Amino acid sequence: MALGEPRPSSWNVRPPAFEPLPAAAPMSAPMSAPMPAQDQRPPIPFDALARLPRLRDAAGRDWRTGRFLARAPLACLLLMAAGTLAIATGGGTLKSHFAWAALLLIGIVAIIRSHMRGHARTLRRTPLEEAADDLRFLLLYMRTAWGTGAFLVMPGQPLPFQAVAFCLAPALGLSLILRDEKAAVAFTTPVLLLTAGAALLGAWPAAPWVALAILAGGGGALALPALQHRRTALPPMLRPQE
Repeated sequence: MALGEPRPSSWNVRPPAFEPLPAAAPMSAPMSAPMPAQDQRPPIPFDALARLPRLRDAAGRDWRTGRFLARAPLACLLLMAAGTLAIATGGGTLKSHFAWAALLLIGIVAIIRSHMRGHARTLRRTPLEEAADDLRFLLLYMRTAWGTGAFLVMPGQPLPFQAVAFCLAPALGLSLILRDEKAAVAFTTPVLLLTAGAALLGAWPAAPWVALAILAGGGGALALPALQHRRTALPPMLRPQE
């Protein structure tokens, strides 16, 4: 553009005047603090919490009862093995051996049947406590069946070690396997008395000492489940809180 030419009219437009922002209105009152939210949580169920120790104790008893029932087949294997050994090393006649073996097999079959009904099935037909009582009742029969073996299959003059082993081997074995005080009493006590009585009545060699050794060893077999019960560890969720 030449120096003498007039400027365009758009160059003469003035920019808009600066307008300041409106001042903020003064606060008439201070802001109030926010109201706390109302607690909508339900109340603590103290009654339910008070029942937790009793529920834990009941669960621990059920756990021990279930383990007691689960060991029944192993106890039957022990009785069959001990019975076979007693017949093989004992005396008596073929008829007495057959009669004693039949008595043992009747009890073993009944125990297996009770185990299948009360524990082995997924849907149990009987409660745990009822199944455990049935097993203890069958052990009452097995005590009589085993105790009669002192008169049926033992030799006329057995060795002291043979007489003591005939009584204490199944008693200690069942106490170690079943770990139940009532079951130990149900089986061991009559077997001790019958075997000690057979030793005294049959005039076995060293009969008084044999009877004394049987009764002393039987006391240990009776106390063994209680000692095992103290040492048996419960699952962590069933242990009492200290």
